[in-house]
Amino acid sequence: MPDAREFKSWSFFSTRYIGLSLLLSGIMDCMSASGEITHVSDTALMVAACRAHETGLEDAFVRDPFAVRLAGDRGPAILDALPHANVVRFGMALRTRFLDDLLLDALSANSIMTVLSVGCGLDTRPWRLELDSHLRWIEIDFADLLDYKERLMSGETPRCRRERLTVDLNDSGQRRAMYDAAGTAPALMITEGVLMYLPAATVEALAAESWKQSGVAHWISDITTTAFSKAIGGGTDSMKHLRHVQAPDAMKGEQIIDVVRRNGWTSVARRSYITDVGFAMERIRRMMGGATPPPTPVAQDDPTGVHRFARV
Repeated sequence: MPDAREFKSWSFFSTRYIGLSLLLSGIMDCMSASGEITHVSDTALMVAACRAHETGLEDAFVRDPFAVRLAGDRGPAILDALPHANVVRFGMALRTRFLDDLLLDALSANSIMTVLSVGCGLDTRPWRLELDSHLRWIEIDFADLLDYKERLMSGETPRCRRERLTVDLNDSGQRRAMYDAAGTAPALMITEGVLMYLPAATVEALAAESWKQSGVAHWISDITTTAFSKAIGGGTDSMKHLRHVQAPDAMKGEQIIDVVRRNGWTSVARRSYITDVGFAMERIRRMMGGATPPPTPVAQDDPTGVHRFARV
């Protein structure tokens, strides 16, 4: 565990503990045994390892009985190669908890027939959450990753009608196939840890097309603003070491929000990484050696967090 003294500055506390521009976005590239970044899709193994660790804690924020199996040996190896792996685990637990909450609230309050999970990775929500058996859940990701999960989860029964589809989001024809698969029934789209790495045109297309070409009327995604990124980086670019996996014209969080709103979407629910971590404060204090967490230097109304957008 990191020395408690390391947590006394907001820069370290936010970057290493909440980890918003790195950990909570969920886009950390796979590391080889030497720690070299190799391929973004293998991030899923690391994320599964985080959920596996969280599941074993007495005060777990989320529990995933399948995470150990999916992470295998490789997931913990990737995770343990990271500096301050314990706070990476914590950050991923927060993001998972927030998205679970927003998703279940949306499903209980709205007539949603289909969930379109874009960039699903090794997510196990179709198996671990209490979902309606009639709900369609379409997983979108790389073929190899979907095949890997299919093999390991073949003996388990999802709680909903799970389907899978391989799509290159940058290809308009393949996006259309995704919308066609979703159909016209009321749907919710999840883009967890995806938008900040896509070309600007692809983000614009998702915002403009999804509701016109399918029944998608709800959209859950994470957002990290420039102000928050600078705060957690001590005034520097906290994403510098990950820029090479982003599109050259990848959008900042505030730009993504603008695109979403310009295309008729409204943020109707949010879990803030700044103001909504009260449930986690006891663990934060333990991680800080009993110290009180420092106040955030970012405005309380900063939109950084996990949002549910809707067309209202």
